This record gives sequence, C-alpha cells and structure tokens, in this order.
Amino acid sequence: MAKALQAFIFPTAWFFGTCAVLYFNPRLDWITILWLLVLSIIIGFAHYLLHKREERKLLEDIDQLIDLLHCLEEQEVRLPLKDDIFGVLRDEICKSLVSQRHIRDEAVRAKEQLKRNMEDITHQIKTALTAVLLLLDLLEADPDHPMEYQERLRQEVERLYEFSDLLLKLSSLDAGAVDLNKAFFMAKELVIEAEMSLEYLMRQKSISIEVSGDDFTIEADRVWLLQALINVVKNAVEVSPQGSKVYISLQQNAVFQSIKVRDSGPGIAREEQRRIFERFYKSNPQSPGFGIGLSLAQSIVRQHGGEILVSSSGQGSEFELRFYLQPCKEKRLVC
Repeated sequence: MAKALQAFIFPTAWFFGTCAVLYFNPRLDWITILWLLVLSIIIGFAHYLLHKREERKLLEDIDQLIDLLHCLEEQEVRLPLKDDIFGVLRDEICKSLVSQRHIRDEAVRAKEQLKRNMEDITHQIKTALTAVLLLLDLLEADPDHPMEYQERLRQEVERLYEFSDLLLKLSSLDAGAVDLNKAFFMAKELVIEAEMSLEYLMRQKSISIEVSGDDFTIEADRVWLLQALINVVKNAVEVSPQGSKVYISLQQNAVFQSIKVRDSGPGIAREEQRRIFERFYKSNPQSPGFGIGLSLAQSIVRQHGGEILVSSSGQGSEFELRFYLQPCKEKRLVC
C-alpha cells in the first residue's frame, strides 16, 4: 500500500511542480530548464530520504527479529509484538516459543516424576527382597521353627506380588491400554463386594462398615470400579482406630452419582490433601501400604469421566467418588 502511494505521490508532485514552473516562466530558456532541474533534484532527494527511512526501519525490524531469536535461545521474551512487515512472523515465533517452552517444562516434569517413581519402585522392591533374604538367613540359622519363617516369607512374596500387580494396572491406565467394558449394576452391590474383599483386614482391626443412602444404578466397568472402591475403603480401614466404623453413603441427584467413604481416623492436614493422590506418597512413611492405591483409584475414576473429592477434619476424612450423569470437564477438587 505504501509503495503504491509513493508511485502516485512523486509523479504527481513532479507534474504539478513542472506546471508551476512553466506558469511563472512559460519560455523554454535556461532559467526554465534550471528550475526543472532543481525540481527534479528536490523530488529525487525526497524520494531518496524516504527510501533510506524505510530501509532503516526495515533493518530495525530485522534486528528486533534477530533479538527475538536470541531471546528464544535464552528462554526469555522481552520484545512486544508490533504491527509491521514482520508482525506475523514475530507472532508465530512467539507462539512457537511458548509452545516449545510448555513442552519442555512438561518433559522436565515428566522426567523428574519418572525418576522419583523409579526410585520409589526400586526402594519398594529392594525392601521386600531384603526381607526375604533376611528371613532365609534366619530360617537357615534356626531350622527348629520353619513354619514361622515360611509364613513370613509368604507374606513378603504376596506383598511383592500385590505391588507388581498395582504397577501393572497403573501402567495400563497410563498407556491408555484399558478398554472399559461398561455395564449397568447397582451401587450397593459394588459396596458389598468391596466389603467382602476386605473382610480379612476388617476382622483384624474389628472394624465394621455402615452403608446408608438410596441405592442407584450406575453404568461403569464393574471390575475396574470395584478396584477403585476397594482401594479407597482399604485406606479408610487402615487409618481408622481399632473397633471403629467406616461409613459409606450413596447419593444421586440430577447432576451426578456419588459414593462417599468416611473413616474415623485422625484426618489429613490441608497441605497433605493436595499430595495424597501422588504416586508413592505416604503421609506416614511407616505405614504398610505402597502409596499407590489412591493414585490408582483416581486414575480409574477419571477414566469413567468422574473425580474424587476429599474433605477432612479432626474426626476423620471423607473421600467421594463422584460420577457425572452428563459429560463434564475433568477436574480435581480438594475441599
């Protein structure tokens, strides 16, 4: 547009200037020729200055573009976007920078998380194997009590097997290799099945489960959802004191269906509530679990388009498995 305007302005200026010279001096003599020469020089010089100005501005834009590329290498952006000849290119570079930085940060976080996970996995496996080796040494040193050591060996091997099974399920969910076989079933049936699976643990601690609320029909993968509910209920049983109760309530409204599990434990500090779904995180490092159960439960519930909400006080904690009747944006809330 600017080039077209210049192509119109300069010839027009020369034309009107020539007309003015001929008007005041209509004779074609040396004076007229001199004035026309001066006019041509003035217009040509003006064209030269305008061209140099545009060239200088172009060089400044190129320098800014080069600075922007340097900023890309230095991982910082300090140049504002401008509406110039390189505006679109600069905008695309900035978008590329933001995208690459986001990808890089995600990759760094994933690498750090992978490193922590591998350290935790190695620690869990080495702990179990160390216990097995120790028990084998004790068995050789004390052959008079083989049954006791064999039972403890079985417990450690079963613990290692449970750990590997949880890892396999988590990796399957992360890889998207799980096909949910959804079907309709009653929520209370699922609760009863989870209670039966944890009967041995509840008997050890003399803990009972109290179920309340109206039953409802839920559409989900029964096997995977049962695994999630077992993990949440097991966590509630483990933190509850001897001889107490775990309360499970069922609720349904026009928006969502929920299964609430409330324990009688000491509660969870607010800063810990944000970490309890992290893999291998345990608020009590001495607890017998692996720190995977709640993370696995959250992954399963999210696969069903739901979420797990947490609330806690000094009288215990409540975990709510919430499933929305209409698809909604996935989110995680901590009350």
